[in-house]
Amino acid sequence: MLSYIKAGRIGFGWGAISLRRRFVATVQCCGRPVRYYLLADGSGNERWMYGILVEGGGDREAIHGITASRLRIQTLLERLVRGRVTPVSVRDVVEDWLLT
Repeated sequence: MLSYIKAGRIGFGWGAISLRRRFVATVQCCGRPVRYYLLADGSGNERWMYGILVEGGGDREAIHGITASRLRIQTLLERLVRGRVTPVSVRDVVEDWLLT
């Protein structure tokens, strides 16, 4: 499994709603760094929903609410990092992954 290196928390001022972002990895793609983050959305007593954020080459793509399973989102992140998926193509890759 990937280890999480850095953690951050973003508060929206809506009380119990929070978005957490954890740095996962940086890889080089076409000579530029691409950074991957785990996103966790939670509110009150509801289940956490996990998503991803990919940044690189001046582009940024966040996909929220992919799964409620921490194991599944970690598996997806590992595949994205291994495949050096960029922000431009990450949405297509995630959609394909969800259909399998």
